[in-house]
Amino acid sequence: PIDGAPAQKAGIMAGDKILEINGENTQNMDINEAVGKIKGDKGTEVVLSIFRNGFEDIKKISIIRDTIIVKSLTYEKLDNNIFLISINSFNDDTQTLFLQAVKEVQTVKPKGIIIDLRNNPGGYLETAVAMLGEWVNGEVAVIEKFSTGDTTEYKANGLNSLKDYPTVVLINGGSASASEILAGALKDYGKATIMGEESYGKGSVQIVENLSDGSAVKVTVAKWLTPYGQSINETGITPDKEVELTYEDYESGRDPQLDEAKNFFK
Repeated sequence: PIDGAPAQKAGIMAGDKILEINGENTQNMDINEAVGKIKGDKGTEVVLSIFRNGFEDIKKISIIRDTIIVKSLTYEKLDNNIFLISINSFNDDTQTLFLQAVKEVQTVKPKGIIIDLRNNPGGYLETAVAMLGEWVNGEVAVIEKFSTGDTTEYKANGLNSLKDYPTVVLINGGSASASEILAGALKDYGKATIMGEESYGKGSVQIVENLSDGSAVKVTVAKWLTPYGQSINETGITPDKEVELTYEDYESGRDPQLDEAKNFFK
Protein backbone atom coordinates (compact mmCIF):
# COMPACT_ATOMS: atom_id res chain seq x y z
CA PRO A 1 0.00 0.00 0.00
CA ILE A 2 1.33 3.40 -1.03
CA ASP A 3 1.48 5.97 1.76
CA GLY A 4 -1.54 8.28 1.58
CA ALA A 5 -3.27 6.28 -1.18
CA PRO A 6 -6.80 4.80 -0.81
CA ALA A 7 -5.70 1.29 0.24
CA GLN A 8 -3.39 2.59 2.94
CA LYS A 9 -6.05 4.99 4.24
CA ALA A 10 -8.55 2.12 4.41
CA GLY A 11 -6.19 0.04 6.55
CA ILE A 12 -4.58 -2.35 4.06
CA MET A 13 -1.11 -3.40 5.25
CA ALA A 14 1.90 -5.04 3.60
CA GLY A 15 1.61 -8.81 3.87
CA ASP A 16 -2.20 -8.91 3.76
CA LYS A 17 -3.71 -11.82 1.87
CA ILE A 18 -6.47 -10.77 -0.55
CA LEU A 19 -8.89 -13.71 -0.57
CA GLU A 20 -11.78 -12.06 -2.41
CA ILE A 21 -12.31 -9.01 -4.62
CA ASN A 22 -15.92 -7.83 -4.49
CA GLY A 23 -16.91 -11.31 -3.33
CA GLU A 24 -15.00 -13.14 -6.08
CA ASN A 25 -12.52 -15.75 -4.88
CA THR A 26 -8.93 -14.95 -5.88
CA GLN A 27 -7.53 -18.47 -5.56
CA ASN A 28 -7.07 -19.05 -9.30
CA MET A 29 -6.56 -15.41 -10.38
CA ASP A 30 -3.28 -14.29 -11.85
CA ILE A 31 -1.84 -10.97 -10.76
CA ASN A 32 -2.95 -9.02 -13.85
CA GLU A 33 -6.56 -10.18 -13.51
CA ALA A 34 -6.59 -9.25 -9.82
CA VAL A 35 -5.16 -5.79 -10.52
CA GLY A 36 -7.77 -5.26 -13.24
CA LYS A 37 -10.57 -6.05 -10.80
CA ILE A 38 -9.17 -3.85 -8.03
CA LYS A 39 -8.71 -0.83 -10.29
CA GLY A 40 -11.73 1.20 -11.34
CA ASP A 41 -13.26 4.62 -11.77
CA LYS A 42 -12.52 7.34 -9.23
CA GLY A 43 -15.12 7.48 -6.47
CA THR A 44 -16.30 3.88 -6.89
CA GLU A 45 -15.97 1.20 -4.23
CA VAL A 46 -14.04 -2.05 -4.16
CA VAL A 47 -14.35 -4.46 -1.24
CA LEU A 48 -11.40 -6.70 -0.42
CA SER A 49 -11.70 -9.72 1.85
CA ILE A 50 -8.44 -9.73 3.80
CA PHE A 51 -6.71 -12.21 6.04
CA ARG A 52 -3.74 -11.09 8.11
CA ASN A 53 -1.51 -12.84 10.61
CA GLY A 54 -3.14 -12.24 13.98
CA PHE A 55 -6.69 -12.09 12.58
CA GLU A 56 -9.11 -14.69 13.90
CA ASP A 57 -11.24 -14.44 10.77
CA ILE A 58 -11.45 -12.80 7.35
CA LYS A 59 -12.11 -9.06 7.41
CA LYS A 60 -13.81 -7.11 4.62
CA ILE A 61 -12.27 -3.72 3.90
CA SER A 62 -14.04 -1.18 1.72
CA ILE A 63 -11.84 1.10 -0.40
CA ILE A 64 -13.03 4.13 -2.34
CA ARG A 65 -10.97 4.37 -5.51
CA ASP A 66 -9.14 7.60 -6.27
CA THR A 67 -6.46 8.98 -8.55
CA ILE A 68 -3.06 8.02 -7.12
CA ILE A 69 -0.26 10.53 -7.48
CA VAL A 70 2.99 9.33 -6.00
CA LYS A 71 5.93 11.56 -5.17
CA SER A 72 8.74 9.06 -5.13
CA LEU A 73 10.77 10.72 -2.36
CA THR A 74 10.15 13.15 0.49
CA TYR A 75 12.42 14.37 3.27
CA GLU A 76 12.17 16.30 6.51
CA LYS A 77 14.09 17.19 9.64
CA LEU A 78 12.67 15.49 12.73
CA ASP A 79 13.06 16.38 16.38
CA ASN A 80 16.46 15.85 18.01
CA ASN A 81 18.25 16.76 14.77
CA ILE A 82 17.40 13.55 12.91
CA PHE A 83 16.87 13.64 9.15
CA LEU A 84 14.22 11.39 7.55
CA ILE A 85 14.29 10.46 3.85
CA SER A 86 11.23 8.46 2.75
CA ILE A 87 11.62 6.71 -0.60
CA ASN A 88 8.31 5.39 -1.97
CA SER A 89 9.68 4.07 -5.27
CA PHE A 90 12.66 4.37 -7.60
CA ASN A 91 11.25 6.42 -10.47
CA ASP A 92 12.45 9.00 -13.02
CA ASP A 93 12.50 11.79 -10.44
CA THR A 94 13.94 9.85 -7.50
CA GLN A 95 17.64 10.51 -8.10
CA THR A 96 17.10 14.25 -8.50
CA LEU A 97 15.00 14.42 -5.34
CA PHE A 98 17.56 12.34 -3.46
CA LEU A 99 20.40 14.66 -4.39
CA GLN A 100 18.29 17.58 -3.14
CA ALA A 101 17.87 15.71 0.14
CA VAL A 102 21.62 15.08 0.32
CA LYS A 103 22.31 18.81 -0.05
CA GLU A 104 19.84 19.51 2.75
CA VAL A 105 21.58 16.95 4.95
CA GLN A 106 24.89 18.72 4.36
CA THR A 107 23.27 21.99 5.40
CA VAL A 108 21.48 20.63 8.48
CA LYS A 109 24.33 18.29 9.55
CA PRO A 110 22.04 15.93 11.50
CA LYS A 111 23.31 13.45 14.04
CA GLY A 112 21.68 10.66 12.06
CA ILE A 113 19.70 9.75 8.94
CA ILE A 114 16.68 7.46 8.62
CA ILE A 115 16.02 5.99 5.16
CA ASP A 116 12.43 4.73 5.07
CA LEU A 117 12.02 2.02 2.40
CA ARG A 118 8.87 0.46 3.85
CA ASN A 119 6.30 -0.52 1.22
CA ASN A 120 8.69 0.55 -1.55
CA PRO A 121 8.03 -1.91 -4.42
CA GLY A 122 11.22 -0.98 -6.30
CA GLY A 123 11.66 0.58 -9.71
CA TYR A 124 14.82 1.49 -11.60
CA LEU A 125 17.85 -0.58 -10.65
CA GLU A 126 20.20 2.17 -11.87
CA THR A 127 18.68 4.67 -9.44
CA ALA A 128 19.26 2.44 -6.41
CA VAL A 129 22.85 1.80 -7.57
CA ALA A 130 23.53 5.52 -8.03
CA MET A 131 22.09 6.40 -4.63
CA LEU A 132 24.38 3.91 -2.91
CA GLY A 133 27.31 5.97 -4.20
CA GLU A 134 26.53 8.63 -1.60
CA TRP A 135 27.71 6.12 1.03
CA VAL A 136 30.22 3.89 -0.79
CA ASN A 137 31.46 5.38 -4.05
CA GLY A 138 33.07 2.90 -6.43
CA GLU A 139 31.89 -0.23 -4.61
CA VAL A 140 29.71 -3.03 -6.00
CA ALA A 141 26.02 -2.32 -5.39
CA VAL A 142 24.54 -5.58 -6.67
CA ILE A 143 25.63 -8.68 -8.55
CA GLU A 144 23.54 -10.14 -11.35
CA LYS A 145 24.09 -13.91 -11.52
CA PHE A 146 22.91 -15.80 -14.59
CA SER A 147 21.94 -19.47 -14.85
CA THR A 148 25.21 -20.08 -16.74
CA GLY A 149 27.13 -18.98 -13.67
CA ASP A 150 28.28 -15.75 -15.34
CA THR A 151 27.95 -12.58 -13.29
CA THR A 152 27.66 -8.86 -13.91
CA GLU A 153 28.59 -6.35 -11.23
CA TYR A 154 26.91 -2.96 -10.95
CA LYS A 155 29.10 -0.39 -9.22
CA ALA A 156 27.91 2.69 -7.37
CA ASN A 157 29.17 6.11 -8.38
CA GLY A 158 28.63 9.11 -6.15
CA LEU A 159 30.35 11.60 -3.88
CA ASN A 160 30.31 9.69 -0.58
CA SER A 161 28.39 12.63 0.88
CA LEU A 162 26.60 10.53 3.51
CA LYS A 163 29.41 8.17 4.52
CA ASP A 164 30.02 9.85 7.89
CA TYR A 165 26.38 10.05 8.98
CA PRO A 166 25.01 7.18 11.12
CA THR A 167 22.16 5.67 9.11
CA VAL A 168 19.15 3.50 9.89
CA VAL A 169 17.17 1.87 7.06
CA LEU A 170 13.54 0.83 7.66
CA ILE A 171 12.15 -2.11 5.67
CA ASN A 172 9.11 -4.38 5.81
CA GLY A 173 7.33 -7.05 3.79
CA GLY A 174 6.40 -4.47 1.16
CA SER A 175 10.02 -3.50 0.48
CA ALA A 176 11.03 -5.19 -2.75
CA SER A 177 13.41 -5.21 -5.70
CA ALA A 178 15.49 -2.00 -5.92
CA SER A 179 14.74 -1.13 -2.29
CA GLU A 180 16.20 -4.51 -1.27
CA ILE A 181 19.30 -3.81 -3.36
CA LEU A 182 19.94 -0.53 -1.55
CA ALA A 183 19.19 -1.96 1.90
CA GLY A 184 21.22 -5.11 1.26
CA ALA A 185 24.29 -3.22 0.08
CA LEU A 186 24.20 -0.76 2.98
CA LYS A 187 23.93 -3.73 5.35
CA ASP A 188 26.81 -5.62 3.72
CA TYR A 189 29.13 -2.63 3.89
CA GLY A 190 28.16 -1.80 7.47
CA LYS A 191 26.95 1.65 6.44
CA ALA A 192 23.49 1.30 7.96
CA THR A 193 21.57 -0.55 10.65
CA ILE A 194 18.53 -2.26 9.14
CA MET A 195 15.33 -2.21 11.22
CA GLY A 196 11.75 -3.37 10.78
CA GLU A 197 10.60 -6.62 9.23
CA GLU A 198 12.02 -9.00 6.61
CA SER A 199 11.68 -7.60 3.09
CA TYR A 200 9.68 -9.17 0.26
CA GLY A 201 12.40 -11.10 -1.60
CA LYS A 202 12.06 -9.93 -5.22
CA GLY A 203 15.52 -10.40 -6.65
CA SER A 204 15.03 -11.96 -10.06
CA VAL A 205 15.67 -10.67 -13.57
CA GLN A 206 13.05 -11.64 -16.14
CA ILE A 207 12.56 -11.34 -19.88
CA VAL A 208 9.40 -11.83 -21.95
CA GLU A 209 9.53 -14.19 -24.91
CA ASN A 210 6.72 -13.77 -27.45
CA LEU A 211 5.35 -17.00 -28.92
CA SER A 212 3.99 -17.63 -32.42
CA ASP A 213 0.37 -18.00 -31.24
CA GLY A 214 0.36 -14.49 -29.78
CA SER A 215 0.93 -15.56 -26.19
CA ALA A 216 4.09 -14.92 -24.23
CA VAL A 217 6.13 -16.51 -21.49
CA LYS A 218 8.10 -14.69 -18.82
CA VAL A 219 11.44 -16.34 -18.13
CA THR A 220 13.73 -15.76 -15.18
CA VAL A 221 17.28 -15.42 -16.54
CA ALA A 222 19.24 -14.14 -13.54
CA LYS A 223 19.10 -13.42 -9.84
CA TRP A 224 20.36 -10.47 -7.83
CA LEU A 225 22.89 -10.95 -5.07
CA THR A 226 24.02 -8.45 -2.46
CA PRO A 227 27.68 -7.34 -2.73
CA TYR A 228 28.73 -10.13 -0.35
CA GLY A 229 26.81 -12.77 -2.32
CA GLN A 230 23.52 -13.15 -0.46
CA SER A 231 20.60 -14.00 -2.74
CA ILE A 232 17.76 -11.51 -2.47
CA ASN A 233 15.19 -13.57 -4.34
CA GLU A 234 12.62 -15.31 -2.08
CA THR A 235 14.96 -14.74 0.89
CA GLY A 236 14.74 -10.97 1.26
CA ILE A 237 16.79 -8.80 3.57
CA THR A 238 16.71 -9.69 7.26
CA PRO A 239 16.79 -6.67 9.59
CA ASP A 240 19.59 -6.26 12.11
CA LYS A 241 16.81 -5.47 14.58
CA GLU A 242 13.32 -6.91 14.14
CA VAL A 243 10.56 -4.43 15.01
CA GLU A 244 6.94 -5.33 14.25
CA LEU A 245 4.25 -2.86 13.27
CA THR A 246 0.90 -4.42 14.15
CA TYR A 247 -2.58 -3.58 12.96
CA GLU A 248 -3.32 -2.25 16.44
CA ASP A 249 -0.32 0.09 16.09
CA TYR A 250 -1.62 1.25 12.73
CA GLU A 251 -5.15 1.80 14.03
CA SER A 252 -3.81 3.81 16.97
CA GLY A 253 -1.51 5.93 14.81
CA ARG A 254 1.62 4.44 16.40
CA ASP A 255 4.80 3.69 14.45
CA PRO A 256 7.11 1.61 16.68
CA GLN A 257 9.50 1.02 13.77
CA LEU A 258 10.12 4.71 13.23
CA ASP A 259 10.27 5.26 16.99
CA GLU A 260 12.97 2.60 17.31
CA ALA A 261 14.94 4.22 14.51
CA LYS A 262 14.77 7.57 16.30
CA ASN A 263 15.87 5.99 19.57
CA PHE A 264 18.94 4.59 17.82
CA PHE A 265 20.46 8.08 17.72
CA LYS A 266 19.91 8.93 21.40
